[in-house]
Amino acid sequence: MGDAFFKGKKEEEKVKEEEEVAVAPKLTGEGNTDKEWCPPSDPDFCVYVCEVTKSILPITNIREQIELLAKYVAEKMGGKIPKEKLQDFSWQLHISELKFQLKSNVVPIGQIKKGIFCHRALLFKALADKIGIGCSLVRGEYGRAWNEVQLMNEPQKGLTGAFSPPEFYIVDLMFHPGALMKLRSQEADLYRFL
Repeated sequence: MGDAFFKGKKEEEKVKEEEEVAVAPKLTGEGNTDKEWCPPSDPDFCVYVCEVTKSILPITNIREQIELLAKYVAEKMGGKIPKEKLQDFSWQLHISELKFQLKSNVVPIGQIKKGIFCHRALLFKALADKIGIGCSLVRGEYGRAWNEVQLMNEPQKGLTGAFSPPEFYIVDLMFHPGALMKLRSQEADLYRFL
């Protein structure tokens, strides 16, 4: 009798769960439409990909590719910003206007014309991936983000076949676009943290 009681109880719970699911409204948006949400198109980003594919991808020196891509990204996001002028760079208003125009918190990266650390690092990563430059996107605190790249050091003169291990660098996209700072250097730490 105990087994029949538990089986009956489980079946009752199962039927009750199915009823609750059938009664629950579909949460697909306002007006209960069944349209799937699609992100806004980003034609500017497509243009960026074409431009860097034509101008930067053919370069054979990886360090030069990184430096040129960094300068390209900085140019598209408002240019070089002197450290002392960072507080005056009105990126927040620009982003708010884009969100208002799009009626969305999702803003295509190609539409951002005034961006700081996080915007530039994201654009650099997206474009680097498109042209095969290996890099990582690292997110810090207070809107900071940066890209890290790994580069082989130049062989030492006079030593055949002696390579030192590769080193990690942070790509400056803000103050000196294209500059590479050794990871954990004082300069890199100032870039990464407030």
